Amino acid sequence: MVTRAATVPDLEAALGAKVDFCCDPDDDGWYRGTADGTVIFVRMGNFPDEEAYSLYLGHGRWMDFTCPPKNWRIDTTGGWPSTARARLPKGQFW
Repeated sequence: MVTRAATVPDLEAALGAKVDFCCDPDDDGWYRGTADGTVIFVRMGNFPDEEAYSLYLGHGRWMDFTCPPKNWRIDTTGGWPSTARARLPKGQFW
């Protein structure tokens, strides 16, 4: 589950790591993956009003992108369970 406290301590390492993201079962619209032992979160954007994806860097900062790094795999199969938190606008957390 993504929170404001989630951070990406080393952006270059995260972008260079092989990361397999899957739908976060706790948050609709979010994907969760692990890079160098740190759980990182990518949000699916409200395209075309937003970029396709946003990596949450922590402390209210984001990295927006249309195409993820080639070494990242974002698995969209299965989707989010009905028990996941409702999708909130970008930048809003529970």
